[in-house]
Amino acid sequence: MPDVRVFCPICQGEVKRPPDLWAAAARTPRRLYRAVRGLTGADLAYRPRADAWSIREIILHLADTELVHGYRMRRVLAEDSPELPSYDPATWAARAAYDRRDIRAALAGFRALRLANLDLLRAVEPAALERAGRHPRFGPVTVGQLFGHLVDHDLEHLRQLEWTRAVVEGKIEPGSA
Repeated sequence: MPDVRVFCPICQGEVKRPPDLWAAAARTPRRLYRAVRGLTGADLAYRPRADAWSIREIILHLADTELVHGYRMRRVLAEDSPELPSYDPATWAARAAYDRRDIRAALAGFRALRLANLDLLRAVEPAALERAGRHPRFGPVTVGQLFGHLVDHDLEHLRQLEWTRAVVEGKIEPGSA
């Protein structure tokens, strides 16, 4: 089944989304483990361009994003129209030592958070996915939209990981995108 095009209020534009969000979300931890398998510490730290993150930084970013989105979804499910926190991923990367953190801990953390978030979303009534909070930049955002964006975000960074790994392995040049 081909991807569908939907408007994502967080991306502020149209995105290609897999037809089965649940399956895509459940596959991400395994895809992340495969993306780093066999790589050295130097490989994980390599930045293919000055403006690109390393594989380690991407994995840490995904783990933190899972944490933030899990908190946002829980706030919306538990409270009426809560104000949702925003965060600056670049600042988190710089100040939370992404370049020095343990990749295994990040992968395990991501997996645990993803499983907990999927368990939560499966347990709530389907109508709960329409509950909304207010994001300071994006306006009203539902639990379902947060979940959809999480999958969009996964896929974007999985493509980035695959590209970076191909550069590390010498299969493509850093200037190609």
